[in-house]
Amino acid sequence: MVYTAPQVFYVPIAGYRHMYRSLMRYFNLDRRDTAALLYPLYVGNIDTCTYFSVPVPEVELSRDAFYSLAEPFARPYHTELQMCRSMLSLQRNIQREATIQETRKAARQFDLLIDTLMNRFERVYDCEITDPRTRYDECWGRLTVRKNEPLTIFKCDKLLS
Repeated sequence: MVYTAPQVFYVPIAGYRHMYRSLMRYFNLDRRDTAALLYPLYVGNIDTCTYFSVPVPEVELSRDAFYSLAEPFARPYHTELQMCRSMLSLQRNIQREATIQETRKAARQFDLLIDTLMNRFERVYDCEITDPRTRYDECWGRLTVRKNEPLTIFKCDKLLS
């Protein structure tokens, strides 16, 4: 069996701004806790890219510089679908074997938030977030937001018939 490295991509800093605002919106986290969670994930993304020889176009930011970037406006994701798709994308992009202990701890906390979001969605809407009736597949699997992202959770009933 031949080992193939996972597909890894560099997450631009703009994506972390969207995630920062969205974590505060969907999980009611304060600014400090949100930044403290995202910075190790940012470092983990860079470490993973370096580990798998993916070019990183930016110089790694210090903790203080990263925290200051979280302040400028970036709109949060419109729906839980966008939030979940982006979280899973970042989670998949951080390989545990390429990271330090602080990143692994943040990744475990991030995993719990993903589970919380999925369970809450299922409880509220009585279906899984990836259900074919939702627009989950139409959301982009990156942290940045595209202009044509769906603004509704469910597809039109006419499309399902």
